[in-house]
Amino acid sequence: MRQSATQPGVQQGFTLVELLVVIALIGLVTLVSLPTVSSMFQVSLGAASRELATTIKEAYNSSMITGKVHRVAYDLKEQQYWVESGPTTTLLDTEATREKEERRRKFKTSIDSAEAPSSPFGIDKSVTRSKKSLPRGVEFEDVLSERDKEPIAEGIAYTHIFPSGITERTLIHLKDTQKHQLTLVIETITGKTRMLNGHLSEREAFGDAK
Repeated sequence: MRQSATQPGVQQGFTLVELLVVIALIGLVTLVSLPTVSSMFQVSLGAASRELATTIKEAYNSSMITGKVHRVAYDLKEQQYWVESGPTTTLLDTEATREKEERRRKFKTSIDSAEAPSSPFGIDKSVTRSKKSLPRGVEFEDVLSERDKEPIAEGIAYTHIFPSGITERTLIHLKDTQKHQLTLVIETITGKTRMLNGHLSEREAFGDAK
């Protein structure tokens, strides 16, 4: 009696053609999914930019209502931001005042905080109850304000907002892990924030240079 070509209980392996088909399908699925992942990162970058722009607007409104100087702080190391308020007599930070603030922070960490000199600014919980973190995969690239000669790429940068409505002109560059880039442009007179695609220079954003 002739035996069947395939005996019961015997497993057959994949043929070369079947393996090639499987590999091709895996490659096709990967190729299709890549734009989706990239789009997800782009959505996160856009959402983070809009939330930051909203926070800046709320800081502007709070300064108008309370009569206090406000400033938006950007922590480029921790990838966080928040809003602080201070006395009406507060002036723009300079290189000297930033050095003083850095010394104050170091001094505060080395001794009891009660003995450390205090900053005139404190977090404004009516605008940001706590520090806000950028979503995962999104980070600050650098921040350039009109009192800085070069973009700040580390440490903490600020945008000052005065009760008169004058706002420190600022460029905020954001990026994600997929190399998408967005530029937030804060206007001086209106305090409005524009969102523009790409990494714009000061000249491209404002049409001039300092």
